Amino acid sequence: MNTSISIEQLKCFVAVSKKLNFRKAAKNLNMSQPPVTRHIKNLEYNLKTKLFDRNSRSVKLTKDGMLFLTHATEIISRIEDASKIIVNSKDKLSGSISLGFVPSMASDILPLIASYLNEKLPQIKLIFKEYMSYEQVPALNAGNLDIGLTRLPKDLNSFHYSRVVSEPYFLAVNINNPLSKKHNLSINDLHNIDFIMYDAIVGRYSFELLSSLFLNSGVKPNFVQYVSQPNVFLGLVKASLGVALLASSSKQNSPENVIFKEIKLPDWVRADVYLATKKEPKNKLIPEVYNCIMAALYESQKI
Repeated sequence: MNTSISIEQLKCFVAVSKKLNFRKAAKNLNMSQPPVTRHIKNLEYNLKTKLFDRNSRSVKLTKDGMLFLTHATEIISRIEDASKIIVNSKDKLSGSISLGFVPSMASDILPLIASYLNEKLPQIKLIFKEYMSYEQVPALNAGNLDIGLTRLPKDLNSFHYSRVVSEPYFLAVNINNPLSKKHNLSINDLHNIDFIMYDAIVGRYSFELLSSLFLNSGVKPNFVQYVSQPNVFLGLVKASLGVALLASSSKQNSPENVIFKEIKLPDWVRADVYLATKKEPKNKLIPEVYNCIMAALYESQKI
């Protein structure tokens, strides 16, 4: 037997049972009549029985309908009670949560999270703290930060983490650079090219990732500067000091004379960001907020 019965079907059934009139039941449910009729028909199909005797003048419960009404009413009552418990439990959650974020998340992901949490958990104060990835791990360990939007922490055993962003790298070039006119770029095109590299400490994630890329491919760019912030990279590319590999999210801040070129790179060369927190957090609000952030990113199809 197919028992895929929905709460909407049960609500429609109870409403029609009380009014014994499809039009009045639909009005009480703030619905039009056709969906109510459809839900009842689907419910009868799932139960393999007739719940109402109906004609153009009257609607009456069948024997099976009267029996099912008792159970349907009880099920709806339990669901409503459970919903109240969850809502009341969330209402009791109050306090503050500190969320660290890398600068690249500021224009897209951060507003999304802030808006969603303000709607779903308005009683919790969210304190945003701009941290580079290398600063977030010690801050999380010390309890100065509750949750972090960070590059992958090295001490994975101490953290609960989920990947929330995975971006490809693009080659940022000045429009006057010969590479701006070239198609089908690959890592080999960067050999002996003036290249703006990530700082080994502040930009450790991308520094180590790209260093491995160049080492494995045998490509040796000419490193002219070591910086960490996307806007600094773009400023130096604009000044024609060199080219740079930047995450795709950096495109939105690109100056007019800097373009982003697709470049063929191995699949493992991605700019990933993780939502991380200590496995045994002291702040009782962390699990609720962590799950809410994940829900926000999932619903917006970011992950």
